Amino acid sequence: MKQEALPLELVERILLFLPVKSLIRFRCVSKQWLSLISDSRFAKLHYDSAEAAPTNKNTRVLYLSSEVPEARYVDVEASIRCDYAIQLPLSCRHRRINIVGSCRGFILLQTCVNGTKFLLWNPVTGSHKAVPYPTDDPNVPWTGFHEADHIWDGFGYDESTDDYFIVLGWVEGYYCTPHWLYFSVRTNSWKEIECGHPQSAISDYPPLFCNGAIHWLAVTVGDFKLVIDAFDLAGRNLSVISLPKHIQGCSNERRLVLLDGCLGISYLLAQDRKTEIFIMKEYKVESSWTKLDIVLPCDYYDINPVCFTNGGELVGTKYKKWLEVSNNEKLVKVSNDGALMESQTINCSHSYSKMVMFTESLLSIPDEFGGTGEDQGK
Repeated sequence: MKQEALPLELVERILLFLPVKSLIRFRCVSKQWLSLISDSRFAKLHYDSAEAAPTNKNTRVLYLSSEVPEARYVDVEASIRCDYAIQLPLSCRHRRINIVGSCRGFILLQTCVNGTKFLLWNPVTGSHKAVPYPTDDPNVPWTGFHEADHIWDGFGYDESTDDYFIVLGWVEGYYCTPHWLYFSVRTNSWKEIECGHPQSAISDYPPLFCNGAIHWLAVTVGDFKLVIDAFDLAGRNLSVISLPKHIQGCSNERRLVLLDGCLGISYLLAQDRKTEIFIMKEYKVESSWTKLDIVLPCDYYDINPVCFTNGGELVGTKYKKWLEVSNNEKLVKVSNDGALMESQTINCSHSYSKMVMFTESLLSIPDEFGGTGEDQGK
């Protein structure tokens, strides 16, 4: 007896529960499945379904190899000893690149520090598109960077307009009024922003996108107070978030982190041989800053936190020692009672600009912007 095929609507509902890795393989089942899984509507439904799940979404750590032109990733929910190669877009395989940030499955690469291009890239599908730098258009005050300029950038998503934004800021010296521009992926254009003077010098550490805003660590001009500058993408405005008072004197290796969906800051107390972490449990509610009670192994007191797993383990990188010339970093996983579970040496230097957490997705670059690159299953 011939079996009846399942209705396409039911097939779609079943496929929405599968991980991205399986969906990429299942595109080969039939032309119908290929059409369904490749459809942008299905990609958005799948991403939204995963976002609604109570488990951690950012489960992949991607880092750029120091010696060979490739990226590699680790699944933090599995063994961190297993890492996998991901082919970089051809246009940036032989250039010096940094990671600006990640959002909704996309990673924004910068091809050099004061370079000529950004590259928006989905490492799962291989889809990518170069983003031009601003030109000398009279509507965009762009004359290029100079060595003395202080430069910062960021990447995020505005849900209200369903658009991705690259924010670029620079100042000609620390005490001058900064210039702000943003690039809309959907309109494929740069625009100047009038958002006021931040009254602070933004640090060189990479930004963090959460709660609809891009965040940078900064130091206020005049009193040198450590703060967080937050650029809201929907409102196109800048605000300042204060940090807990007693961490102002902590000057060693301060970094923004996103842990359990909360904005946080980690810093190393070298004299006390420990890393401390504070998270803001309620966004922009300064009284909600809470110190995490985390025990680290004695030999791993200097961990730079990356994320928590769904089981509560802490994944992070171990700081390099002074004068250490090796390009290698150590990726570690620590249990919630302070036991070292596993570690792996990875070929990655300067991890603050060469490593990022990302979510696997089938999302594509908006049609108005277009994209290039072949799909590449893993």
